[in-house]
Amino acid sequence: MDPRLSLAGLVVGIFVGLSGVGGSAIMAPMLILVLGVKPTLVIGTDLLYSVPTKVLALFLHQRQGTIDWRITRMLLAGGAPGAIAGLVLFAVLKARLPIEALEATLKHSIGIAILFASAGSLVLIFRRKVPQDDSTASPLDKPLIIVAIGALVGVLVSLTSVGSGSITLPLLVFALPATVMRRLIGSEIAFAAFLVPLAAIGQSSFGNVSWGMAGSLLVGSLPGVWIGAKLCKIVGDAWLRPTIVVVLAIAGSRLL
Repeated sequence: MDPRLSLAGLVVGIFVGLSGVGGSAIMAPMLILVLGVKPTLVIGTDLLYSVPTKVLALFLHQRQGTIDWRITRMLLAGGAPGAIAGLVLFAVLKARLPIEALEATLKHSIGIAILFASAGSLVLIFRRKVPQDDSTASPLDKPLIIVAIGALVGVLVSLTSVGSGSITLPLLVFALPATVMRRLIGSEIAFAAFLVPLAAIGQSSFGNVSWGMAGSLLVGSLPGVWIGAKLCKIVGDAWLRPTIVVVLAIAGSRLL
């Protein structure tokens, strides 16, 4: 058990509980830039440590009825093949690049994904208000777009660990602006609960997982999420989300 990793998990958990920003977008640069962990190990371990949180969130959203399974199924129709494609791409890079070049390539890829996440957070801050429909029976008229979003996120998650929440949600807001936010959040969480374990299993087959590191992160992140959720009731996010956007942008640029 590494107290530094538990502290990192605590900090990330508090941010996630406060803002809802995807934990991987914050955790990955912290592990690489602050703690000096190799990108290959960061990707697999980050995915593994995220699995319990995603599954718990799925259970909670299912209980409160905020998942639109039609959206989730469309995301998975693209996300599952996308995740497999990302793992195949990882295998190709691993086979053809020297280890130093592979680590550098993955580091840059994580930086690009985090910059996408930063842009996605801006979308959520400045999103245009439109009339929203809370009906579960309203038809989805953009199935190909939703499948394409799932495919893009699937590749990014399996290749970088970033994107299951921080990129999926902004893209869904663009694609389905009339769907209430809580239903989009529940649907993308359900999507991540299936996608992240698939990507984690794939990365573990490459030996890119540290169970001890994942355990240390969970020791801090689970209470951190609880603390952040409690603070969220008394701390406004008018300043928090823009701050996180800036932090993500700086971290992403440092990884390029």
